[in-house]
Amino acid sequence: MSTHKTFKLRAVAASIAALSVASLLTACGGGDAADAGAYDSQLVFDKAKYTTITVTLDGVSTPVRWYREVCYVGKPMKLAPTQSAGAVDNQACGYQNMNIFVREADAAKQDNAILLNVNNSGWFASYQGGKGGWNGTTPITSANYTGADIVNGGTYVSTSDTNKVGAALARGFVYINMASRSRGAVAPAGVYDDGIYQGKSPAAIVDAKAAVRYLRLNDSLMPGNANRIVVNGTSGGGAQSTQLGATGDSADYLPYLKAAGAAGVDTNGRSSISDSVFAISAYCPIQDMGSADLAYEWMFNVLDTRKLVSADQKAGLIVDANGNELVRASNPDPIGSATLLNRFVAYQASLGLKNDDGTALTSSNMLAALQTEFTKAATAYVKSGKSIVAYNAFGSAAANGVAGGSGTLYYKNDFIDVDASGTVNSFNLSNYLKFVAKQARLKAVPSFDQVGQTPALAATPTADTTKAGATIYGNYSGGESNLFGTAAQVYSNFTEYAWNNNNGGDAINAKQSDVGLKNTGNTWANNPQQAYLLNQYKMINALAYIGKTDGITPNWRIRVGARDRDTSFTVAYNMSRALKADSKVQDVDFALHWDQGHAGNYDVLDAFKWIDQKLAAAK
Repeated sequence: MSTHKTFKLRAVAASIAALSVASLLTACGGGDAADAGAYDSQLVFDKAKYTTITVTLDGVSTPVRWYREVCYVGKPMKLAPTQSAGAVDNQACGYQNMNIFVREADAAKQDNAILLNVNNSGWFASYQGGKGGWNGTTPITSANYTGADIVNGGTYVSTSDTNKVGAALARGFVYINMASRSRGAVAPAGVYDDGIYQGKSPAAIVDAKAAVRYLRLNDSLMPGNANRIVVNGTSGGGAQSTQLGATGDSADYLPYLKAAGAAGVDTNGRSSISDSVFAISAYCPIQDMGSADLAYEWMFNVLDTRKLVSADQKAGLIVDANGNELVRASNPDPIGSATLLNRFVAYQASLGLKNDDGTALTSSNMLAALQTEFTKAATAYVKSGKSIVAYNAFGSAAANGVAGGSGTLYYKNDFIDVDASGTVNSFNLSNYLKFVAKQARLKAVPSFDQVGQTPALAATPTADTTKAGATIYGNYSGGESNLFGTAAQVYSNFTEYAWNNNNGGDAINAKQSDVGLKNTGNTWANNPQQAYLLNQYKMINALAYIGKTDGITPNWRIRVGARDRDTSFTVAYNMSRALKADSKVQDVDFALHWDQGHAGNYDVLDAFKWIDQKLAAAK
């Protein structure tokens, strides 16, 4: 590897960037014209500071420029040296940096697209940098460097459905891995007045916006075109992608962007730079957090799925090493499930979404709408040359709900009859959802705001062999509760049900004395934090902004695995309906993908075909 040192005077680059900012006459997201961003001169891209690595791309030795760990904010969060994910080598900009890759042959091209990858799986903070195993001098590998999607000596191809790196590089795209704050991000004790948990909502989406702003500020200095940014993410990253796409140029985020020292935000909190993007490619987005528990229980209880799975299949249970049942995770809290299920009906009606024929999309016709999507997925799967187990025949699938946490599920196809042409002759949605729940153990109740919800289903704590070191008190408590609350709080329940049913914490998560009815004496209705928590939820909920944001992304591709049990199928479907109703959105390509669980980038060739089409149409 050869390293190129910085020669360009930063003052010159800063002048160029300042001129670029000055050319924008109106403030994005604000009414008055903005001054240059307070930190713009500090956030100038140094195009001479890169390392050259060599990869094999489609069988050809290919030099690639790597701009390593570029800080995209002027006031990065200070980090504790050890995080939940391990050591953090980068103490300069830690969770607010990005790795930028471009083929040497494309380094001088400024009209190529940019693939911006967001990586906060499970809504956890993502890190791009060394993880304690790299000494700063030895060759970087995926084993010692968390943020290296592309490594020296790596081999990539553009013809694989699972290799987005090869597909992007072969097209001349600038390939970027972005880190971001989110839940789990911990600052050193005593540094911030408001606490050490600095990744609370809306930190992740603020960082994504800041990264986009950095690319726009430096558009004339960098390879690629900042007007052609395509954002890719999966799960929590899928949610971050959709939220970024839905909130382009929203003024709601300007105070947070100012606090982070984002590009194009002046000292008065006004914006001179857009944070809108060209296209979103999102997989299985964990979205709509405030209502996700309602949607989940409706999806997996309206046809008695939890009850049916609990009755006949240990793949839906938490079991010990000998296969003995510990907790009925498939139906751990029937009363709670019923409560949340019933609340979904009113919530769905409140969205005001429409079917293609103009009728209201309600809980009454949602199953029919989803059944149509499942049959479309099966047809597309067969027409692609793949096969589905014959009706009433037996097959197998990877499962993560069996003893030890993973294994193989043997099942009877009693849910779909599809012929060799892809025509679906019959589809039993009830039986299909039971299959989904068997191959991946359903989440506890509530699914996303779980902390402190521990109904006494087990008289004594028992070891959960599916999760090393965990202890079970009835429900396993997890979910995204630690994404919410103030920076001084470990977590906060953010929904009415979870707040009112918090029983004081459990053995896994620290007790939070100022959260929940039992701890505070306040119901959700008179909870003094309610407005704060609702705003945190709103700011990471794409549905709250679709149809209301001028800078919304025009091009959307959303994929959800047809056997994904990590969230309700209604969540992404509702988002697709809202997007189709937004006159500013040009294209919505939504589909379920047959025989696919909770994952992303499994259909790379089709995804990049769609990206190519959108880019070509925009020229």
